[in-house]
Amino acid sequence: QVLYSTAAAQCRLQQWQEARVTLDKAVVWRPEGRTAILDMALERVQDCLFLEPMQVPLGEFFRPRKKEVEQLDSKDFLGKPKVISSIIPNDEYIGFEPLRPQKQGFYEPSADALR
Repeated sequence: QVLYSTAAAQCRLQQWQEARVTLDKAVVWRPEGRTAILDMALERVQDCLFLEPMQVPLGEFFRPRKKEVEQLDSKDFLGKPKVISSIIPNDEYIGFEPLRPQKQGFYEPSADALR
């Protein structure tokens, strides 16, 4: 569709040879058996007739085929949120940081925590 519309613009600019080359590229890249529109367009370019660019519906830039959309499953790339708390009784730090070096005696429960 992009190459066809490019060829249509080239026809409007009277660049008939460039339009033919562009349509030849489109024929090569198009799946087999689906070149009828392009064959008609090549004939029009040879006769120096203008092509109309393909119209895209308003508000739509790309619409994938139904069979491609039906097979889509939602994927959770981030995973489920987890609450992580410290198992160190005296650790009052809240936030994110890399591992801290351990301090001697810091990881033992305080006297208040034992009561």
